[in-house]
Amino acid sequence: MHNYSLAHVSDSDLTRDIAALVTRDRVGTAVLLAHLAEFDARKLFRSAGYSSMFAYCVGALHFSEPGASKRIQAARAARQFPILYPALAEGRLN
Repeated sequence: MHNYSLAHVSDSDLTRDIAALVTRDRVGTAVLLAHLAEFDARKLFRSAGYSSMFAYCVGALHFSEPGASKRIQAARAARQFPILYPALAEGRLN
């Protein structure tokens, strides 16, 4: 279990950790989109019992409807233009 109280963390550690977490978040987003794109391309949402990728993202992954739409659009764009993955991971695109 994580402890979300950071009062004990020094200023320098907090500053360092924030930068590392942002980097990890960007990379994680790019990896997530790659997985969503492949899942969508294989139409695996059907075998999971959903009629669409959108329904899967909302029902199984618990994304909000706007969040699901944006992630699906980004995943499909990045699958078509793979250069977008490193741009996302490096923070050159968001």
